[in-house]
Formats: sequence, C-alpha cells, structure tokens
Amino acid sequence: MSLVGGAVVLWLLIGIPVGVASARKPGSLRDRIGQSFAMTGISFPTFVLGMILLYTLYSLPAKAGFLLFPPSGYIELSQSPVQWAWHLILPWITLALVTAAVYARLTRAQMLEVLGEDYIRTARAKGVREQSVIYKHAFRSAMTPLVTQLGIDIGVMLGGVIVIEQVFGLAGVGSLAVQAVQTQDRPVIIGVVLLGGLFVAVANILVDIAYTRLDARVRTA
Repeated sequence: MSLVGGAVVLWLLIGIPVGVASARKPGSLRDRIGQSFAMTGISFPTFVLGMILLYTLYSLPAKAGFLLFPPSGYIELSQSPVQWAWHLILPWITLALVTAAVYARLTRAQMLEVLGEDYIRTARAKGVREQSVIYKHAFRSAMTPLVTQLGIDIGVMLGGVIVIEQVFGLAGVGSLAVQAVQTQDRPVIIGVVLLGGLFVAVANILVDIAYTRLDARVRTA
C-alpha cells in the first residue's frame, strides 16, 4: 500500500497534465513531446528503468563517497516517516513514470474527443474562459475513463507489484507470492489470490461511487 499509494500520486501529477497539455494543441511541439514521453514510458520495461535509477542515483553517488538514495529495504511509516519516504522514492519514481505514460496517452485521447463536442464549442462561443472550458467542462467529462483505469490499476497493483519489489528488495505481497510459488506453499498462494481479488473488487466499488460524483446522469437506485 505504501508503494502503490505514493506512485499513484506521482503518476497522476505527471500523466494527467502531460495529456491535457498535449490535447490543448494537437500537432504542436508540446504535443509531440508529450506523445514521445507516452510512447517511451509505455515501451520501457519497469525493471530496466529501476536498474537505471539504481545505477545513476545510488551506485554512482556511492562511488563518489555519498549516499543519495538507499539501494533497497523498507522502513515502517510509524518508525520514521522521513526514512519511510526516503526508501520508497526510487520505487515510486520507477512505477510512476511507466504508469504516467499510460495516463498521459489516455488523457490526451479522451480530451481530444471531448473538446470536439458541440457543448464545448458552444461554451467557447459564449465567451467562457479557455481555462474554464478545459478544466471545468472538458476535463470533468474526460475523467470517467481515467477513474475506471485508475481503479483497475490500483486494485491490481495492491495485489503485488512483483518486478518493482524484486528490483528494490521490498518484502511486499508480490515477493510473498513469488516465494510461495517457489516453495509450493498452497495456502499462501490461495491467500494472495484472494487478497488480490478483494482489492480489485473494492477498487471497482469505489469507482462506481466516484461515477455518481463525476457524472450527473448516473444515479444510485
């Protein structure tokens, strides 16, 4: 939960602004940069990015005689919030950069579709400020697919981010699942699968609740 929670904040802060900026001026230099970021992130393996970050932000500074980030391990939040965040920064960045690319591309596609709607042209014709058109009208309508994707990603990742945990030495659910498979520990395997299913189910329920807030056409029975 610590790994996924921090990464979610980062990838939303990176991916959504990049997608919105690209959609506002399609075909521009800004759009091409955003598209390049999205394509690079989507095609970049997480373990490769993790190893690059470890080499550049841990190994090289360590050779120079100072420690910029720890290579692995986990400190409990209750024990030391600063140490907790310090040990998770590199895993957060690794997971966030790859996932932010997906959200940048999805945000751009949804925004381009919404910005072509009649009510957006009507709002602009009535003299509504461009910022209000983008964020109050267009982005609100484009958020529904983003919330759906976010719920799926959080649910799946809470069930274990195996690659990230292995690269950075985090003893999470993914590492537990790998260990259980290697030792043929069936009760633990069943428990991990059930836990992952629970996370996905809860995430989907929260997504449905969010729909009622985002879209006035959705009503609860």
